[in-house]
Amino acid sequence: MNKASLQTRLLLTASIILTVFLGLTGTALFQAFQSSADRAEQGKLEGQLYGLLGAAELDSAGKLQMNTDLAEPRFSLPESGLVAEIIDEQGKLIWQSVSTLGMKRPPLNVLGVDESRFQRLSVNGSAWFSFSYGIAWVDEQDKEHRYSFRVMESPEAFNQQAEQFRQTLIVWLTAAALILLVVQVMVLRWSLRPLRRIEAEVHQVERGEREQLTEDYPRELNGLAASLNLLLANERRHLQRYRNTLADLAHSIKTPLAVLRGASEADNEQQEISQLIAEEVDKMDNIVEYQLQKAAAAGRKSLTGGVEILPVARRLLASLSKVYRDKGISYQVNIDEPATFLGEEGDLMELIGNLLDNASKWCDTKVSITVKNTPSDNDVVTHNKQVIIIEDDGPGIAEEQAENLLQRGVRGDTLAPGHGIGLAVVREIVKAYGGELTITRSEMGGARVEIQL
Repeated sequence: MNKASLQTRLLLTASIILTVFLGLTGTALFQAFQSSADRAEQGKLEGQLYGLLGAAELDSAGKLQMNTDLAEPRFSLPESGLVAEIIDEQGKLIWQSVSTLGMKRPPLNVLGVDESRFQRLSVNGSAWFSFSYGIAWVDEQDKEHRYSFRVMESPEAFNQQAEQFRQTLIVWLTAAALILLVVQVMVLRWSLRPLRRIEAEVHQVERGEREQLTEDYPRELNGLAASLNLLLANERRHLQRYRNTLADLAHSIKTPLAVLRGASEADNEQQEISQLIAEEVDKMDNIVEYQLQKAAAAGRKSLTGGVEILPVARRLLASLSKVYRDKGISYQVNIDEPATFLGEEGDLMELIGNLLDNASKWCDTKVSITVKNTPSDNDVVTHNKQVIIIEDDGPGIAEEQAENLLQRGVRGDTLAPGHGIGLAVVREIVKAYGGELTITRSEMGGARVEIQL
């Protein structure tokens, strides 16, 4: 069952529900039919009994006499399945129909005037229908005579009719169940077609036949397709970034290695060689650190709940307050508590940590961090926008220097002095998350770094 397809599970569940529903429906219909047939049988027996009342009369002696020519011929046929009898107020049998010949019947109880009973009585192992009625007759001397009439009918015809109805009901309910199951299969296949299509597109991505999924799915699956496309794009960016990083690293250390090789071959003083080697080693160390941090940027993720920004910012500011204790910096935090960063916590710390460190280093007394979430009109979370702004009241960054820092392809060994690897790492992380980085003049007087993710 755990490995069964969604279609099989839904079809099995629908079949069970349909079977139970149709079973209960069939039971209810059959019970309703039996109740209606019972009422019809009672009405028929009442009619037979009233016919007997019409054929009965009192003679001059006050005795009840029955007309031998009854309207219902079955009363005159033995074993016809329809019998009648009359008793007086002492329970003595006054009259019985010819059809009772050789038949053992349950006793008839004396009934009160206008008292009637409809019931089923056991006769030879069968539950016969019985209708009894009590009446009072007044003779010519105004003397009252009470009698109890009873008409009984065999259930054979009723049972045959009920069985025929039951079989017809089973046939029609079974046909309805089969038709509904066929319709259910068609509905399920049509409903699950987008899932089969997204599965086929994933296989095409695995085989390299396409780069991403289409996003023209039903609204419930559109978010999944967008998240998968984001995941695929991140994986491709990661792979490309690792390749570029290796190429950049190999290219970047060529010059320091050449300098070291030349220094080892040149006839220079030992102190100059040691100083040159130390400088080139530091430069290579910075290059390697920068390239590794650039390659480690994870990229945006929409399949996780994200990282709350406010706690991370508070931890970073607590550390920076200790580092720059002598400057007495006033940190302003404008971050909504539910604001989250859809990515790795390490990327978030590198992102705002480097910017806050630069701002703390160059500010006079004030640094602020602001995070704004802008919900999109779409219900897909991957389309939400987030703005991170970090400002200070220091000297700021010159316009030409800012443009140089934001140029594509600027490597760690050619970054502007004073801002080092940190801002370059921020730039690479922003690129990994498909965002934008701008550097302008802050209203506080210093630099204003704005990131849109």
